[in-house]
Amino acid sequence: MTHWDEVLLKIVDGPQRPVMGIARAHHADIGPRRVYDAHYGVVPSYVGFGLGEVRLVRFGRKTRMESLDGKPLFIANGQKCWVFQAGHDDPIETNELNTRIHDPGRELIVSRPVEHWARPGLTRPTRPIEEVEFIGRRCWKVELKTGSEGSSMVLTIDTETGTVLKQESPEGSAEYVDCVLPENASDSTFVWSGPVRMARNVFAEDRARSIERSKSNMQWFHDNVSALRIQANVLVDFTPTEVRRDPEHPESFEADFEKGAGRLWRRARSAEDWLLPANWTRHYPTPIRAWSTHEFDWACALGLGPGSLTDATLAELQDTLHPGQDVVGTPPLNSRLS
Repeated sequence: MTHWDEVLLKIVDGPQRPVMGIARAHHADIGPRRVYDAHYGVVPSYVGFGLGEVRLVRFGRKTRMESLDGKPLFIANGQKCWVFQAGHDDPIETNELNTRIHDPGRELIVSRPVEHWARPGLTRPTRPIEEVEFIGRRCWKVELKTGSEGSSMVLTIDTETGTVLKQESPEGSAEYVDCVLPENASDSTFVWSGPVRMARNVFAEDRARSIERSKSNMQWFHDNVSALRIQANVLVDFTPTEVRRDPEHPESFEADFEKGAGRLWRRARSAEDWLLPANWTRHYPTPIRAWSTHEFDWACALGLGPGSLTDATLAELQDTLHPGQDVVGTPPLNSRLS
């Protein structure tokens, strides 16, 4: 019976001799995927299997992934990584900690250190390890689960080299179609010596290009469509889609209309400052129009930008909300950020 410790000694820190082959991924048809990520400072780079086959060269913690026509996609030498992106000739130079590699197929592209596998209570086999044959090679088949609520993953591992030849997970699967074991792989295979883009500069560069593209597109519109301010009347349905009330103030309410595009408020008339939110739409701060009748203070906001709630529209709205009741003043507003 094969023990997990025996397998673990083989797979940590990558294949123990050079492995080269063609690999491909099958993405599970589970609809859109949500990938949660967070970073501070340097923007991470993303790597993964596409829809076609790729050539993989692995040796230890070193990786070279390229298209079948020889175009590099990802290179790692154990310390530095070079990530090649569509639309850019020069790769991003970064490190593994700042590189996000998502399933299916992460275990084929890079190898995790022993600390990942050996943490108590985390990744452990869920059933006995099988001995199988895959693409003509003797392998272990291991079903693993991370934590008590984690999803399961099945790895097919070459017994001679410790190479993960196939990975199956809820996101899909990735596998080698074939592989060979060359006698050696030169260090230059896992290094990029050409021009690079530094990871710390990528966000600023991309942001500058985006701003320049936006300005260019706007100028095109001015030149080819219209450079004048374009305004037109828009019908807004002020009928509430959600109403919130406070039991301590039974005559007051806050209501959303047009599925959150605007809000209505009412309270008993008061000389105290009225605290109303001002940053709940993308037009910050959201302009608020307020008025008072003899009984109540009223307010309305429309998230379509400054000037969207015109005097004529407001008068029509007032006539609908409190017909026959005159507007007698304006309540003191103190908008808050919430």
